[in-house]
Amino acid sequence: MERKDRNFGKQFKEYREEYLEIKQLEAAERLSISSSALSNYERTDRDLTPDMLAEMKRTFDIPDDYFIAMLMGEPLRDVRSTNTKSAGKTSEIREHYRDQFIEHHRALLEESNELREMIAIASSLTAKQRRIYFNSMKSNIAVFKSLVAKSEQSATPLHPSAKE
Repeated sequence: MERKDRNFGKQFKEYREEYLEIKQLEAAERLSISSSALSNYERTDRDLTPDMLAEMKRTFDIPDDYFIAMLMGEPLRDVRSTNTKSAGKTSEIREHYRDQFIEHHRALLEESNELREMIAIASSLTAKQRRIYFNSMKSNIAVFKSLVAKSEQSATPLHPSAKE
């Protein structure tokens, strides 16, 4: 017999994709885990700990009725259909997540001239150009993370000090 809590990962994926409309990488970053770890949770290849369940609920502000349905292995569409306000609930959840995300990162946006400049550049591009722009930035970030990891493994600073 399949444990009901094994379904949580699959339902979290549905919630992330359909309600929040966010990519796995963004969700993993918000949870401070790797995207492969989140993938393992979502495929139910790895059991979720009580701490990770609580972190997911807190980080994504999952409403209690959805969270309980996810824990009980009940389809999320059943939660939607039993709620009299179901038509607008998905967009409310998505809007709340985006507001929470913006508030969480507001200080970074306010203090970073570079980030504001990158946003200004993106806003002047067509949708197709923006996709290419952001994908190239993601590739650069992957290279940067790789360099940082290698630097930490070798105990060599990423940037040489002024003394050298």
